Amino acid sequence: MPNTYNRDMHTHTVKEYKVQKDTTARDFSIGLTAGLVVGSFIGLLVAPKAGKELQQDLSQKSETLKAKSADQYNKQLEQAQTFKEKANAFAASLSEKTAAIKEKAEQKLNKTDNHVTFSDLQLQKDAIKSEVNDDSLTQPVAVVDKELSTPIKDEAEKESKATIDIANAMDKKAKNK
Repeated sequence: MPNTYNRDMHTHTVKEYKVQKDTTARDFSIGLTAGLVVGSFIGLLVAPKAGKELQQDLSQKSETLKAKSADQYNKQLEQAQTFKEKANAFAASLSEKTAAIKEKAEQKLNKTDNHVTFSDLQLQKDAIKSEVNDDSLTQPVAVVDKELSTPIKDEAEKESKATIDIANAMDKKAKNK
């Protein structure tokens, strides 16, 4: 079929562009396959052995191939079974090790050598949370060292007193609310 492509007509979608497909590769592979099949059949017919002998040879070869494939299948099954057993053993040992590590960690948490147990830490945590949420607590009082021997000692003491006064005033306001 001749190429019917017309650019102007194609861009205006009046006529469709048809392309012939190249089928040489497909035709070659079909011909090659057919030739191999026919050649093999003719080779069997022309073989120097008689038909019965050829049949016996083919059946023996098929039996040995069948036996080899069955052996390979059984070997693969055995290997899969041993792999499964190894995987199960590894999983069991891994779970035992994790349980031992977990137990050691719990023992370290509950150890009384440090005079603090896990439950004590939990109680402290709860107390801190309750203090943070308590609005009635006062501001911390600033402490100035009485042994301060610098020229700004007086200023530090004045600032300390001012901070204490502010803290007391805020404490009174909080108690009045």
